Formats: sequence, structure tokens, C-alpha cells
Amino acid sequence: MTDHVLNINALAYTYPGASRPSLAEVSCSVRAGECLCVTGNSGCGKTTLLHAVKGLLHGGRQEGTVDVAVPDDGWSTLVGIVFQSAESQILCTTVAEEVAFGPENLCVPPAEIALRIRRSLRSVGLGDCEERNVERFSAGQKQRLAIASVLSMNPAVLLLDEPTSQLDSAGKRRLCDILAGLKRHGYTIVMAEHDPRPFMTIIDRYLTMAEGRITADSATLPEHIVTAFRHAPMVRSGVDPEKQTTIAVDGLSLTYPETGTALKDVNLRVHRGERVLLYGRNGAGKSSLLRCLAGLETPDAGTIELAGVGTPRPDRMPGKVGFLFQNPARQLFAESVHDEVAFTLRRLGFDRREADHTVAEALELCGIAHLAQRAPLTLSFGEQHRVALAAVVAPRPGVLLLDEPFAGLDIPQRLTLLAILAEMPARYGTTVLIASHDRLPDEGWADRTLLLNGGTLGTISA
Repeated sequence: MTDHVLNINALAYTYPGASRPSLAEVSCSVRAGECLCVTGNSGCGKTTLLHAVKGLLHGGRQEGTVDVAVPDDGWSTLVGIVFQSAESQILCTTVAEEVAFGPENLCVPPAEIALRIRRSLRSVGLGDCEERNVERFSAGQKQRLAIASVLSMNPAVLLLDEPTSQLDSAGKRRLCDILAGLKRHGYTIVMAEHDPRPFMTIIDRYLTMAEGRITADSATLPEHIVTAFRHAPMVRSGVDPEKQTTIAVDGLSLTYPETGTALKDVNLRVHRGERVLLYGRNGAGKSSLLRCLAGLETPDAGTIELAGVGTPRPDRMPGKVGFLFQNPARQLFAESVHDEVAFTLRRLGFDRREADHTVAEALELCGIAHLAQRAPLTLSFGEQHRVALAAVVAPRPGVLLLDEPFAGLDIPQRLTLLAILAEMPARYGTTVLIASHDRLPDEGWADRTLLLNGGTLGTISA
């Protein structure tokens, strides 16, 4: 097919308060049935471009045009979008209610809605989950549900923002199969993706972006992605196992009523200044373990001592433990990046001068000093992650817990993040525990790699 369904002409956009445009003279077209990948480093404008196509940009300065050249029958949406954090667009309690929400707002007749629910859920492999509660879905299941919810509105163009950011390797393969099936059925797909390698078999064309502009348009994998994985390995911290234990877990078990066992008799010792990777598939229990360590979840059995605090509770942990959530938007609330990073410091009694100095150091460490006056929730997902990281790093905690910290970051930025985290033990004696469904881009970073599988903890390497 050669007919263009999406035409973008001289598109430019500047966010409110920003000194430079996030999109500058972007022009491109997408053919019906084509799978287009927009790639480039974090902050290059990929997400902003997708939001412009969907019509989600408001309040800034926008020029140029975006045209979707297909008829609208009134029961469909021209453009559907799945956000980088799929859970941010899930509104309802059950799977069926979520998938029905969009068609109901399009005034689709009830009988047609029922057909769309079944068809959309089957297309993403959730056909037997209509009555499930979405709260206990894994990240991969939530993403598939978000796709089904968009498909139920019969979009002409499907937009996907960093679709692999919260998926393990099995989830990536499953998503690729789903998108291949959608493409065979004639869907036009535009995805923004740092690492498009899992989708190479279905991508027809790559647009590379930098500083809000399209810098390349090719049918082959861009060279910057190929070279991103070439780097010199980091040196392990060489922590002394005889040093002080800063995390002690004994017999930890946790069960959720809806989904069953999340953690089963977990025992763990982590020493001061150690760098540890907690590795496991989506749904393995990684987030549950970190939430228990941070005192955000109460286990059914077992004991925890963290940074000298027995039975951790959030009100007892400020300054001692930093916790980076999987979805950074859940912990961002201040009006500016500077105030976000300063919040805990002020609670700890830092005077203004000391707080400002510490904030500046954390922003510089995380490479976001230029964003100090921006509103956190107007930033890209990857930028939000770095703001949240700066906020938890600033108090120089004894323990740093990071839940899927690489979401929304390109490979160079992932390596930069690991370099930042590698400095924490040496600078402040911080113990760093990363939970991730991906192996690290630098295998030499971790002193130990632990495997969490089905709620049971084991050691891969030490």
C-alpha cells in the first residue's frame, strides 16, 4: 500500500516556559499498513512527536500541521496511543470495564462493545481475563491491556511510546508477535523506541531524531543503536563481605488475595556499599520485595532490618533509604525540578543554602541541571526518571532501592546511570539494589546478581 494515512508538515512545538523547541520543522509521512520506528536518545523529541500526532499538546507554542487522512465513522478514533507507562492510562477496576471505556465514550452500541472487548482482548492474548482485577496485573499484562483498550476504539493509526521499557525478554517477544499480527490485519503502527532491535522483523522504516529534528530516514537499523552497545566494562566495587550488613531479611513471605504467593521464605544479606542486581521476569516479585524493604508493603511473615531500622516504615526512613519507583510520576509532585529534589532535604532540616548546594550537586550528577526550573510532570518519561533519581540521591541515603530504573533511558544514558550509581558507594557508603527485568548493559557493574523466580530468591553470580 502506498496511500499516506499520516502526514506531518513543518511541525514545531515549544513547551510552556522552555527556552528551546522540543520539535523543530518536523515533516514526514506514514503509509497505510506501515510500521514506522522513531528513535533517538532520550529528550530528542520522540514522545512529544507522538503526543502532537494524538493532539495532546496544549498550552505551548505549536506550528505546522498534522493530518490523518482516513474517514471517521463516529464509532472509531483516528489515532490511538499507548503511553510509555501503560498504567497511567488504565482507569477501571476490571479488564472488561477498561476495554469498554473508550467505545462507551464513542457511544458505540452495547452489542458492538461486547464484540470489541472479546476481539481486542484475544488480539493481545488476554481473552480469558475479562473479569480480572487490573491492579494485580504485571507490567507486561498492563501494557497488553492498554493496547487492547486502544484497539477497541478501532484506531486508524496506533502510536506506541517506548513499548519495551517495562517488559522482560519474554514480554518483548510476545509484544512483537502481537504487533506483527496487528500489522497483518492492516494496522498502521508508529512506535517511539530507544532499542528497536526486538521489532526489526516488522519495522519498515526508521526515523532518527536529535534535538527535535529528524536527522535520518532509513530502512535499516540506525548506526547509533549498533554502536551504543560497545563500551568498556566498569570495575566492580570490590566490597568487603566482612563489612557491616545494611539489609537483613529472614523468612520473608507475602501473598496477595487475587494472585497468590508473591514472595516465599526470602532470606537476604546485603553489605554496606555493595552493588546488587535483583533480576527476574515481570511478575516475579521484584517490586513486592522492594516495597517490603521500604516499608510500603507489610509481609505476612518474616523480619526485615534496613539501614539500622527494624520493621521499616516510610515515616522512619527519610534520609536513610531512597526508593525510586517503577513509574516516576507516582513520586513527583512539586512545581519545579529544583523543589522536587529539595523536598526531602527540607524535611531533614537542611538550611536553604545547604539545600540549594546539595540540589545543584544532585542535578549535576544526574545530568539534568538544565531542567531545574521545569515542571517535572511536563518532562519526558526518561527525564522524569532522572528527576526522581536526583530526589532520592540528594539526601545521600544509606540504602538506595531502584525499581526498573532504566525505563525511558537510551543505552548511553543507562550506562551513565550505572556510572552515577557506581559513585554512590565510594562517595557516601551507599548500598545500591537495582531490580530489573533486563540484565544490566554493563555486566561488570554488580558485585552480585540475584535471581527472583516465582517469589523465591537465588544467586546467579557473586
